[in-house]
Amino acid sequence: MFLPWVYAEETVDADFRIVHPDQVVASTVGGEIVEAQWRRTVANGDSIGLHRYRQLNQTPVGALLYLPGTNMNGVLKTADERSNLWLFLAARGIEVFTLDYRTHFIAHDFAGDLSFMQGWTMEAFVGDAAIAAAKIRQMLPELPLFVGGFSRGASYAYALAGQVKVDGLIALDGSFKRIPSDHFDLAAALQQFDEEGQYASVLSRRGYTSRTEMMQRVMDDATGPSMDERYESAAEHLSEVLFNAWGPGVLANTRANVSSIEVLAREMIQYDWFFPKIQNIEGRSITSQRDDPNTFIDDHFGAMEIPVLYFGAGQFGAESLLGGIYSASRSGSKDVTVHVLENYGHLDVLFAHNAPEDVYQVIVDWITEKSLQPDE
Repeated sequence: MFLPWVYAEETVDADFRIVHPDQVVASTVGGEIVEAQWRRTVANGDSIGLHRYRQLNQTPVGALLYLPGTNMNGVLKTADERSNLWLFLAARGIEVFTLDYRTHFIAHDFAGDLSFMQGWTMEAFVGDAAIAAAKIRQMLPELPLFVGGFSRGASYAYALAGQVKVDGLIALDGSFKRIPSDHFDLAAALQQFDEEGQYASVLSRRGYTSRTEMMQRVMDDATGPSMDERYESAAEHLSEVLFNAWGPGVLANTRANVSSIEVLAREMIQYDWFFPKIQNIEGRSITSQRDDPNTFIDDHFGAMEIPVLYFGAGQFGAESLLGGIYSASRSGSKDVTVHVLENYGHLDVLFAHNAPEDVYQVIVDWITEKSLQPDE
């Protein structure tokens, strides 16, 4: 059984290497927001990264460990609190810690053997998150600690809440379980996985160069020429690609201009390129049953006692919403809050023009309320 969180507390800080100390990354009405960054070697020489975002000269009310979605990372791309959840929270007294998964340290042009990703399981990534949580607890022992995640990161957050003590969980358009359905043949899936020997998925079939150029053109001049003559501008091209990527408006409802196309380009251009395929197989097994006997990371599900806050994108469809609501309501928590965001696509939950009111401020109020509640 993989239990990386049993590292002794006294070794936690020593094992994190400072990449850079506090640096100013944004200015708000209340003051300057700084970022510090650490890196740590975990199993087999792999690395994870941890970022801390906080506003100087204020007393924090709580801390949030934020777990990004697939191919995402903890690097700040948009230095505007109305387009970045982390900065918005930091400006309002919540220290935010974001994680760089092991995938962040694999170059997009890596051409070597990717079989090492066979061991990059959900248990491994949840263990990495637990190491980060221990680091935060060491730095801020008296502060309430919440865990949150977007998309796949929400699954990690649910799993992490069963391994370390946290004061609440925020699921941003993600789930951990779904209503039990047809049996998933894990053994057959793993056998096929081994036979195919394809241990990592790549971010885009479009290719790194083409994908990057498409987004860079929007960042340079959204009204400028498109790579595709069918579209009048770079913005129109990217908007249509994102609108249709997962089905109409599912990834981002760009035709309705729910989010800024420039913000989406800036955020997405720095995604990590590779991701371990083994987690797709594990995820199907875990979500299809209440307690997957093949892993310990869901043994606590149904007996969770912490408050849960869930946001779901209306454009993602009923199956996704039902999975998110089911995960929150069947977690065991007696304190569950659900927000369905009509007209929002998946990425819009983080980056919509109205996200500061519909999502960010709701999280601030929720964390503040839970932080002020006396311990039972």
